Amino acid sequence: MPNPSDSDQPTAWNGNEDQPEKEQDLHATEDSIRSDLARLSALEAAKATLHPADPEVDRLSDEAVTLAEGLARKTRAERELGQDLA
Repeated sequence: MPNPSDSDQPTAWNGNEDQPEKEQDLHATEDSIRSDLARLSALEAAKATLHPADPEVDRLSDEAVTLAEGLARKTRAERELGQDLA
């Protein structure tokens, strides 16, 4: 009886040869989002301990805005990667 792995039939192409790379990208993006969220939470906690007039509040707020803008970009990219893998 012939071994199925010895078949002369070509392997079917499913159009998803780059799927493992996209899955890695998706996981890396998810990890980055979680990291940014943790940093954003830490920034907000630090700001809560300061007097509103403390100049450090402005610096922390600027960092929080930058993180939040990056989160918006990353979550859009995450959605696109997920849709590509669907």
